Amino acid sequence: MIMIVKDQLHGTIEFDALEERIIDTPAFQRLRRIKQMSITNLVYPGANHTRFEHSIGTAHLSETIARRVGLDEDGIKKVKLYGLLHDIGHTAFSHEGEDVVKRYIGGHEELGRKRIMKGEIADIISENYKPAEIAAIEKSAYGSIIDSDLGADRMDYLQRDATNTGVAYGLIDTDRIVHTLEMKDGQLCISKGGFEAAEYLLIARFMMFSTVYLHRTVRIATALLYRAIEGAIEDGTLRPEQMAEMDDEAALAAIAKSGKGAPYAKALLQRRLYKEICSLQKEGWSVEKARSAGMELSERFGCDIIVDYPHEFFKPVEFKVDTGKGLKPIAELSELVRSLKKAEEGRMKVLVLAEASVREKKGADIEKAVSALRS
Repeated sequence: MIMIVKDQLHGTIEFDALEERIIDTPAFQRLRRIKQMSITNLVYPGANHTRFEHSIGTAHLSETIARRVGLDEDGIKKVKLYGLLHDIGHTAFSHEGEDVVKRYIGGHEELGRKRIMKGEIADIISENYKPAEIAAIEKSAYGSIIDSDLGADRMDYLQRDATNTGVAYGLIDTDRIVHTLEMKDGQLCISKGGFEAAEYLLIARFMMFSTVYLHRTVRIATALLYRAIEGAIEDGTLRPEQMAEMDDEAALAAIAKSGKGAPYAKALLQRRLYKEICSLQKEGWSVEKARSAGMELSERFGCDIIVDYPHEFFKPVEFKVDTGKGLKPIAELSELVRSLKKAEEGRMKVLVLAEASVREKKGADIEKAVSALRS
């Protein structure tokens, strides 16, 4: 029996009986209720797609790439299976939820390995493979087919996120990239024929982070979500472990019953977001200093003030280009890629946030106080 899925991006995708049974498990079906972009739909209303369809798409691209680079049928099936399960460990609210609970229960990769190694999914995998060999793909050379700069995960989420938010920045030439990928010296690389397409993928990722994932209003909503989750954990309404079992709606409903977390949860539910009082260059700031400054300002002005430090989104680009005269890092060959880190530095701002009424009444005084903190 073959399971047929009609996907928004990739068209018709086929899954065998074992893959279908994994997809039909409660743990995998839970991904239908975890939004890929967390609460970004408060800014981009179409961003309601989930980890479920992203996992389906990543499995398809993983299989396509594995076949392209010459894996045997057994290797192709294992890589596809890992691509299908690469996000099975995500908590409610995706990466934003993980940011808060990771220090308690680990990240989604660790949680995912546990689901692959033990439980219903592991039992199904065991009928054909050892769960340990599927989990081990993450750290193997073949793991780059899913997780690298040119991997199936990134190519799927960039296109899917761009399509659902309605922006053009993430629309990349997946077909060209896939058909110019190679495995050489145990690593995924791209031939010189795919050089420009690979450049554009990296630029597209930069633009998606700069304009969508870290849009100022998205950052404000995310800052409130962090406070909501942290408050619910602090007062015991929510245990971190529950975030690994809940979906977005269940988690938000639980947090709304928390004394400390409820004000932030209700602000998100009603889209009463905080407003930006001022923004600052991140030079001279840190996560710790921002948190301390927020506490100090809140106490001084008698209201809740958040100083939000920006997440760094540029990562060292590690993949290489087959120039015909050996493998060379793309950053060595591309001035465009080298410029991305510098461009990121100029766009990352520290945001000072408070309720709209606070900005209206005390905004100017708070901005002066922030200036004094910097000096």
